[in-house]
Amino acid sequence: MQKVTILGATGSIGSSTLAVIEKNPESFSVAALAANANVDKMLALCVKWRPDFAAMSDEQAAIRLRDLLKEHGLATEVLSGEQGMCQVASLDEVTTVMAAIVGAAGLMPTMLR
Repeated sequence: MQKVTILGATGSIGSSTLAVIEKNPESFSVAALAANANVDKMLALCVKWRPDFAAMSDEQAAIRLRDLLKEHGLATEVLSGEQGMCQVASLDEVTTVMAAIVGAAGLMPTMLR
């Protein structure tokens, strides 16, 4: 089974990637999700997919997501900033990274993999 990190999980490419994973649960699992600042959509994704990690580029969004995940009783670890993005992109257990972050923000996490 391939463990996947999705950089840009709340965007259209991230949504399409999750649709493929949903149709192939025997082949893929979600290890980590990353997004910029859309806390509401990221919360919904974390509730559905239960990743080990979630990363938000925006620090305030990460704090809000962390609080909301605790309220929902989820153990997803929330990381933030470029460092958080790089961490979820380079997890040892991850076999595939979908890099769907636009522009320079996606450069460092993608190059680390």
